[in-house]
Amino acid sequence: MSRAMSFLFMAVFLGVFITVVLVSLQQRQKKPINIRLIMSAFLGVVLLVLGLTAFADSVVQIEAGTVGVVKRFGDIVGVFNPGLHFKTPFIDEVVIYRTQEIIYETSENPQTSNADYRDFEVDTATSDGQQIRARYTVRFRIRPERAPDILRNLGTEQEVVERVVKAASRVVVRNTLKKYPASDLYSGNVELAQEEIAEKLRNEFERAGLELTFFGLRSIQFTDEYKAAVERKQIEAENIITKKNLAEQAKFDKERLIIEAEAEAERQRLERIGIAQGEAEARRLQAEAEAQAILIQAQAQAEANRLIAESLSEAVIAWQSVQAWNGEFPLIVGSGQFILPSEIFTPVLTQEITPSPQPTPTPAPEEGANETQPTTP
Repeated sequence: MSRAMSFLFMAVFLGVFITVVLVSLQQRQKKPINIRLIMSAFLGVVLLVLGLTAFADSVVQIEAGTVGVVKRFGDIVGVFNPGLHFKTPFIDEVVIYRTQEIIYETSENPQTSNADYRDFEVDTATSDGQQIRARYTVRFRIRPERAPDILRNLGTEQEVVERVVKAASRVVVRNTLKKYPASDLYSGNVELAQEEIAEKLRNEFERAGLELTFFGLRSIQFTDEYKAAVERKQIEAENIITKKNLAEQAKFDKERLIIEAEAEAERQRLERIGIAQGEAEARRLQAEAEAQAILIQAQAQAEANRLIAESLSEAVIAWQSVQAWNGEFPLIVGSGQFILPSEIFTPVLTQEITPSPQPTPTPAPEEGANETQPTTP
């Protein structure tokens, strides 16, 4: 309605301006003032301006990624989707909402942020009393079908961000982080807290007609005193771990040396057993070889003796006796008589001696076997 009054005031102003110009021209020409002409000109200018303005105000273009909610005398009468639309001039009002993603972000210096809506970081404390500052990002969009309700209950886009996104996110982040100890948040393990905050905001946004597309805790800042304390604690923990590792290494080296010593003792034991078994086997084989050699030698000696025994006769024995005589006659004492040695050889000498054929000796099959050669008469 205020826009209609503005356009009407502008049309009247132009009509008055044209009327004053016409009156000035008539006075300069010293002609009588034509009231009908002046009124016609005034009305014509006013109607022309109002007509052009009404036509221009009746056409509305809704851009892609936006939606328009039509208000008439304070009441919502429709929704315009992207495209060209016509409305009642000077009466209908179109409130534009973006349906694309809108970014709300908190940081230490909001002027350096490229978000659509920027704010300062949130101050809070952990469950163990450590002061922290949270920096986060919220991405959301307005549901086109809920745009009339949003306009009716919340207002424009800026009012939606201020009343829902900013208020809800800062309260939820502050209260949720208070449930977590500083150690969990300092170590970077913030996924659980981030998911809890996102779930709460998603429900809150859904009730307001918004859709939460992303929530992220970009960083959590701690005080310098806490950082120094954590650093000292980490150094102590690392020293403990180092000492523990050294102890484990020493234990491992000890076990390794014990295993190596046991393995060496076992190797020496097996080596001694192997040597003893080898020597025993060698002695056994040598004893078997010696026994076999003795057996073969005995068999050869027995065969030789047998052949010698078969080749001996009384004549051969007598002949060998003669061959072994040294020419001296031994004195043989009998029963009161002296026996001359010549009487011993009388039978041998008086008969023809026919030597027996010499046996052919059998060669010894093994080393160490001695063959006895028979004496040839």
